[in-house]
Amino acid sequence: MPLKRVVIIANGDFNNRDFYRRLLRGDDYLICVNGGTGHALAMGLSPDLVIGDLDSLAPGDSERIVPPKPRLIKHPRAKNKSDLELAVDQAVNMKPAEILLIGILGGERADHAFANLLLLCIPHRAGIPAQIVDEQHEIKVIGAEAIFEGNKGDYLSLFSLTAETVVIETTGLKFPLKDESLFFSSTRGLSNELIRSRARVKIKSGLLLAIKVS
Repeated sequence: MPLKRVVIIANGDFNNRDFYRRLLRGDDYLICVNGGTGHALAMGLSPDLVIGDLDSLAPGDSERIVPPKPRLIKHPRAKNKSDLELAVDQAVNMKPAEILLIGILGGERADHAFANLLLLCIPHRAGIPAQIVDEQHEIKVIGAEAIFEGNKGDYLSLFSLTAETVVIETTGLKFPLKDESLFFSSTRGLSNELIRSRARVKIKSGLLLAIKVS
């Protein structure tokens, strides 16, 4: 039976455990990346897979990783991909219905944050819906159409990941777009606002990174 959802838990900010508990489902397949294992264990969850070089895994947590449950895939520190990208590759290869990434944001490294957002393009290329979620953000890559649900006044920023993205229309936003283009590196799509509980974005060509902020 195909997997309904793979959840990737990384070692980023994890301030409200109850928020993440409410996101998770009983049939989720949990992939923990390094110190993300500690977040899962702190919520009373049992990872299905732990992946990475294990450099940020707390000693007490490492003692609780006893294969075959969870399964362990250890990589060397010197490699051509980040541990998170290896986890995303693993999730995509499992062909789930969707992928959720949590514990992705935060930290002091702008290069890591930028790279982590771009990783959403990997499941997008494979035709698998994926999003990054934390207490404030919902982040997706849009190649055709997407719906965002939230509250009036929530921000929705749209950034073109290609040289040009042609937007057919947006609805439910304070500053609607219709038959307009967003260009790579432009702030034209920054900080739009929801005027209803649901916003819709539909594009003709290109690729958007969409960031909703509550």
